[in-house]
Amino acid sequence: MTSQATIDKRLTGLDEILDKSAQLMARLGYHGTSMRDLAGVTGRSLSGLYHYFSDKEELLFLINQRGFTSLLAMANDLLGQNMTPAARLARLIENHVSYFIDHLSEMRIMTSGGMEMNDERSRILRELKQEYTNLARKIVGDYMRTESGTDYADNILSRKTFLLYGMMNWIFGWYSAEEHGTAQQVSEDIFRTFTKGCCATE
Repeated sequence: MTSQATIDKRLTGLDEILDKSAQLMARLGYHGTSMRDLAGVTGRSLSGLYHYFSDKEELLFLINQRGFTSLLAMANDLLGQNMTPAARLARLIENHVSYFIDHLSEMRIMTSGGMEMNDERSRILRELKQEYTNLARKIVGDYMRTESGTDYADNILSRKTFLLYGMMNWIFGWYSAEEHGTAQQVSEDIFRTFTKGCCATE
């Protein structure tokens, strides 16, 4: 198993490899992409690629880990800033949407690739996703409490948060900059749609 320190070091210098690999996997599918295909698209020899990754699964893991780590860092940063709950929720949405619009291929992999992992890698990704979900749920909960004056049960906050994820994550299935505008415009629409309904009780 690759150590966290080794992974962090690799991620620093291999963003281009991860980007190009994500684009190819998103187009051909995980099972339809071979290490030889990945070597070709990244401009490296097959042996050179194996120098960095023990197998295709490790590369898939690193793509997922980089994405969720980036989202988590942005959410943590929001909690440390002095802003209203509404502004913090709007920024959470904008950060999430902007990141994935900039990494649409990575988004496709992040929403499906975890099932290909071994137990240890799956555990690491589950923990990253759960931590991000917990932070998002807190931001959603703070907003709902401020707007309604009500403390909502955890199961309700979880449901609202996952509904928000549904709007944000599904952009990979339809978004086009030429047809649908900027990341900021999409984020503002999601914010308005979500906040007009998230505190409704009936």
